[in-house]
Formats: sequence, C-alpha cells, structure tokens
Amino acid sequence: MSNPHHFLNIPAKKAFDVPLSTPIKNFIKATFGDKEDHSAAVDGLNSLRAESLLRSNYKEDISKLLRYYDQLHAIEYKLPITENQIRIYFKWQDALVGGGGLFGGKQKTNGSWKLAFEKACVLFNIGYAYNELALAQNLSIDEQMKMALKYFQLSSGIFSFLKDYVNANALSDVSIDFEPAVLACISWLMLGQAAELVYVKSASLKDDIAAKVAAHAADCYKEAYTSAKTESAKKVIPDNFTNVMFVKHLLFQSKTEYHAGKQAQVDRKYGLAVVRFDRAKDLADQAVSKSTTASFTPALRANQDEIAKSAAVAHKDNDFVYHERLPDSKSLETILAQPIAKPLPVTFPLTHDFRDLFASLVPIALNNALAAFSSKRAEIMNLEVNRLREATNVLNSFLASLNLPAAIEDSGGRQIPPSLIEKANEIKRQGGISTLEKMVNELPTSLNRNKEILDETIRMLDDEERGDTELRTQFQGRWTRTVSSTLTVPLRAEAKKYMDIIQNAINADKIVQEKYRMNRDCTALLSKQTHEIANELPSSSAAGALRDAYSVRELHRLMDTVAGVKAEREVIESELKNTDSDSVRARLIAAFQQGNHSDENSVVVHEIESLYTPLRQQVNESVSKQEQLVENIRRAHQQFQTEKQGNASSEIREEMMKNLARAYDAFQELLSNLREGIKFYNDLTPLLLKFQNKVSDFVFARKTEKEDLMKDIQRGIVGGNAPKAPPPAQQQQQTTTPAYPYGTAPPYPTQPSAPVTGGQAPPTVPDGSALPYPGAYMQPFFPMPASYNPYNPFFNQMAPPYPTAGAPQYPMAGANQYPNAGAPQYPQAGYGVPRPAKK
Repeated sequence: MSNPHHFLNIPAKKAFDVPLSTPIKNFIKATFGDKEDHSAAVDGLNSLRAESLLRSNYKEDISKLLRYYDQLHAIEYKLPITENQIRIYFKWQDALVGGGGLFGGKQKTNGSWKLAFEKACVLFNIGYAYNELALAQNLSIDEQMKMALKYFQLSSGIFSFLKDYVNANALSDVSIDFEPAVLACISWLMLGQAAELVYVKSASLKDDIAAKVAAHAADCYKEAYTSAKTESAKKVIPDNFTNVMFVKHLLFQSKTEYHAGKQAQVDRKYGLAVVRFDRAKDLADQAVSKSTTASFTPALRANQDEIAKSAAVAHKDNDFVYHERLPDSKSLETILAQPIAKPLPVTFPLTHDFRDLFASLVPIALNNALAAFSSKRAEIMNLEVNRLREATNVLNSFLASLNLPAAIEDSGGRQIPPSLIEKANEIKRQGGISTLEKMVNELPTSLNRNKEILDETIRMLDDEERGDTELRTQFQGRWTRTVSSTLTVPLRAEAKKYMDIIQNAINADKIVQEKYRMNRDCTALLSKQTHEIANELPSSSAAGALRDAYSVRELHRLMDTVAGVKAEREVIESELKNTDSDSVRARLIAAFQQGNHSDENSVVVHEIESLYTPLRQQVNESVSKQEQLVENIRRAHQQFQTEKQGNASSEIREEMMKNLARAYDAFQELLSNLREGIKFYNDLTPLLLKFQNKVSDFVFARKTEKEDLMKDIQRGIVGGNAPKAPPPAQQQQQTTTPAYPYGTAPPYPTQPSAPVTGGQAPPTVPDGSALPYPGAYMQPFFPMPASYNPYNPFFNQMAPPYPTAGAPQYPMAGANQYPNAGAPQYPQAGYGVPRPAKK
C-alpha cells in the first residue's frame, strides 16, 4: 500500500524457539505435587508462544500476540522463571542495529533467564504490530483512518510503558532496543504520526484549530528527534529516520504558521498574515533543503509551493490594498499545541476475553503463605500436644512410682492385680516385645537410606561447583557464565535444612533405643501369659484387709479422676490435630484476588491465634488441674502406706510391680514413637528424591550450558578472535546486585521521557522508588512428615536440649523450619533447559 505521508515503521524483534514445557512441568510437579495435571496448560503456553512470535507479520491478526503477553503477565506471580529456579533461556534478535547501521542489517542476538526480558520483547513486538496495522489501513476510507489513528496511539502507549518497564527491571543493557532514549524516540514518533493523522482530518476545519493540531504534530516530531540525537540513541536510530523526524518537525511548523496566517486573514490582520506566511515559507524551504529522502521530496515541495503562493498573494494584497504595518516576527505569539492525539494507556489484560491457562495454579507467594500457615499450625500443634503428652507422662511416672492403681488392687499371694493383667493383655494385643524389637531394628536401615540420598545429592552439587571453579580458573575472563556458588545458594540452604532434620532424627533415635534397652526385660515379661507373669512375681502377705479403709476408697476415687483427665486430653489432642483450615485458605486467596500480596502474614497470624487460643486455654487448665490432683494422690497414698505398714507388705513385690507399670507406659510411648519415626523416614525419602531430581536437573542444565560456552571459546581461539573478558562492572553484575539502590539515578545519562501513558505504573516500594518487576519469587520448603517425639522424664538428664522438657523431636510438618509465619522461604532451583548456543 502506498505511503503518501511517508510514515515510518520500526522493525520487529525476532524470537527464537524456546522449549517451555519440560522445565515448567518439572517445577509444577515438584512444587505443587500431582493433585492436578497442568500438562495441557503448559503445552498450550508453548503452542501460544510459537503461534504468536514465530511469524513474519501481524497485519492480519495480533490477538494471539496480545493473548501470549496476557498469559505471561498472569503467570509471573505463579511461576518463578529465573536462572536459579525455572531455567528458561529466552533468546531474541535485536530489531535495531547498533553502530549507526541501517534497519535490516546484521542484528545482535541476546538472551536472558528473566521472564521480564521475554515480556519486554513481546511488548516491543506489540508496539511494532500496532504500527504495522496502522500502516496497513486505507486512509482514504474514514473508518480505516480512525483505526489507524487508534493503532498509532496504542503503539505510542506501549513504547512509553515499555520504557518504564525496562528501567524498573534493569533490562536496558540487555538489548540496544531497550535503551531508554530509543524507546522514548519510538513512542514520540508513533504519537507524531497519530497527530499527523489528526491534522489530516482537521486541515479542512477552521484554521485556528488546524494550526494548533499541526503544532502538536510538530512538537511530537521534535521530541522524537531530540531523543534520537542523544548519545545512546544516535548509534541505534538510523540517520534517514532521524532526518525524517527533523524534516517533519519543520514541515508541521510551517503548516502551523501557514494556518495561523490564514486565520489572520480571516481576522483582517493582513500585516500579521504576511509575517506568518513568510515564516511558514522559510520553514517549508528548510524542510525541502534538509530532506535526504527522495520519496518524501514531492510532498515537501507541494507544501512549499502552496505556502509560497499564499505568501505571494498576501504580500501583494497588503502592498496594494491594506498597507498594514508588518509586526516584528520575534514578537509573534507562539501557537499553543492542541494535544488531541494521546498515547493510549496500557491496561491488563490486553485482550477482553482473556482466560488464564493456569487459573487453578495459586501464586507462589500465596503458596508460600499457605505453607507458612501449615508450618506455624504444625509448630503450635506440636507444642501443645507435647505439653499434654509430657504432663500425662509425668502423671504416669508418678503413679508408677507409687505402684498405683496396682497397690490398692493387690490381694497378695500369687494373684496379679486386675490393672496389671489389663496392661499385660493390652501389650500382647499390640504385638508385645517382638513388635518393638522389629521396629527398633528397622530405624537404622531407614536412616541410612535417607542419608545416602542426601549425601549423593550434595556430592553432585560439590562436583558441579568444583568443575565450574576449575574452568573459571582456566579460562579466566572468558568464562562469563554466572558463578555456580551464586546459583546454588537456595539449593545449599535446602540441603542444610534436610541435614539438620536428619541430625535431629538421629538424636531422637538414640533416645528411643536407650529407652527400649532400659525397659526391655519388663516389657518381655508383660508379653508373656498371665500364669507366667504370676510365677515371676514374688509373693507377699495379703493387703485385702484394707480394701474398706478410707485411704483406699479415696485412692480409687482419685484413680477414676486420673482416667477422666486422660480421656479429656485425648479429646483435646484430637481437636488440636484436626483444626479447620479452610477459612484460612479462603481468606488468603481473597487477599490475593484483591491484589493484596503483602498481608498474607497478618492473615496467617490472625487465623492461627483464632484457631488455637481456645485450645491452648484448655491445655493450660488440664495441666493446672493435674498439679492439684497429684498433691491429693500423694496425701492419700501416704495415709495408705501408714495403714499398710502393720501388714508387712513385700517391698520386692511392690518394686517389681512399679517397674512393670513403668514398662507398660514406656511400651505405649515407644510404640507411638516408632510408628511415627518409621513413617517420618518413609515420607522423607520421596522428598529427598525430589530434591535430588531437582539438583540433577540443575547439574544437567549447567553441564549443557558449560559445553556450549566451551564450544564458543574454542571457536574464538581457532578463529583468532577469542572472546574478550567483560569489563569488571559487567563481571560484577553477574553475581551482585546493582551498585545503585532502587529509586536512585542509574549510572547512565538522563534520557528524554516518553509520553506519559496514564496506564499501569511500574511497581514501587513504599517510599515510591522503583522495584524490579516481577517481584522476587520465593518457593516454600517441602513440608516434613508428622512428629516423632520420644521422651520420658527418666531420660531427661541424658537428652540434649529440646523445645519441650528435653524431648527430642522428629520434625513435624514444618516444625522448627519456620520460627514464625513470616520466616523466609526457600526457592526451588534448577528446573530448566540449557541455554541455547549463541548464533
């Protein structure tokens, strides 16, 4: 289609094919589990990228391009695509050419692991696509001219927004297309072309309006030209484009003065009209003389001829008819621009019917908040359950030391007290000593299996880092990829967490095994038949004569109270373990839907308090009640002992029944500990295997990246053009944060601003300074299996310091991993594909 107005069109950036599916699927599976299959969504994203980017033009349809950007915008809080998490190397070719070359020359290929880079490149192409659509319109048809005007304004808005986005995400050094002055120039250029279309529509209206519209077009082209002549942009924007911007600035200045002259004639200010026409003629002459584009010259000469004729007529009329004094041209009022054309704001989603492929996938921050809630909930539940269990153990030990309730049931001779028979039957029903022995022997095997997996995983990390260090030493400055120790910080932190967890489990195992050793003989006796137990018990004189004594009746009543306290505690423990968390999840999701991504910690803390404050109160009351109960039992037992002294009770029989009562309590505790411990090790194994696979993926990706870089270095050596080492500032940038804080001026000169779009501003921190966008993605540490808390006051002296009265702990779901709900999370790392070889 012809281009009578000589509108300019920037080229598009070229995208290279990138496999998205594998790294994203691996990350989702490792992070969110297999509860929901997101394979179709991931494959849909991969297809959408190919269909929207791997094409030559957008004259027919840009809906898929817009939809792809909307999809990227929707997943940035859900999928942390970075070099040390979901590793996807986005590779693009510059649209523009550095060093003063022309469009269409040999563009440079760039790449980045940042999702922000992919979004910025897509935005650039959206701006290009709107410009291309505008140029494809038939301007002789009114409706199509209106569409062209809209497309130019959309394009201007996109490039203005992109300038702010690039600055906020520190992308200006990645591609010459992202130089702030370049983007400002393109945005003003698009707005100038929109203003030119408005002028075409308004040229037939009143001359005072046409003059103001022409002045707006002149101002836009002036801003575009000024941006293009800055130090950073003049090496990128080709000279013929810069010349057209400058010439169009002169052209529309001449049109501004021309229409002002015609308006002066209407107002019967003939002297003013002559001066305006003369200024218009001078500007039109400059436009013709300055133009270096042959195809643009006919339009410029037509403007020149029209103005020259009007100037000649004005001079003749004033000289022979009106004889008005000519005002000084320097004193003329400036024609104020009428900015009818404006950059259209960028609002998201760009497509009205956008549907997120990953709608069911919660944002990473929300997932972290839910994980923090689960961890804090498990931590509090552990603490309160342990308080209850510890109080019960103290009570059981106290009763065993007094041989209660067996002492008030013992009728002497070879008879076994009913409570002791009941305990022996319960132990046999649960498998007896053989079951305990089998489970105790299983612990070392389970522990070694998990230690071997973690040791091998750490070895892979060490080997990869050692190899990277050796090659960095060998090739020095030519080894330009990110240092391994920087990328593996989150992986090392995760490995340290697992190491600490296993060490805590080892400490707990030792206490369990020691408790088993000390109670083994009595437990073995209780595992025998009743008559065998009776044969082992020493005989003694009967104490049945005291069965009607007040002290015995009081002790029977107190033992009933003990049974009631224990039953009550079972109910409280069940409530602690089964608190409803659906309301918490709903509130967190609502906060994120409202755009409140910073309040999840307060929601977690509030809900935790509302859930557990009443239950904590019940635990406190139960523990307090026990203190008075123990004192009453002690007082009644002293009276019972005084009354028994005259019956010559056997101390040996008494002591043995005490030991059997202790063994029963130890059996129940050990059985619970061992079940939880074995489950802990079995649940830990798949988590360690997932961690090992993640490290394996990372190591494989780094290995492929290493091979690509070595090939580049070898090609450079063979060709005699070994890659130069990056400057120290660039090397530092690979491993450190920028030297200037967010919100302060970057170390490059201030560039002309692009037009304000009125759209979405870049994210800021509370003081208003710019924050990199998208924000840092943090990934929750894997939740741990349920608790394994072996303890017994008898062993407190030998136990290491633990949170609950010396009780060693197998970590519960998150216990001791998150000291509070706002503790930092640990990101996933290493899911991805190798960086493609440079071309």
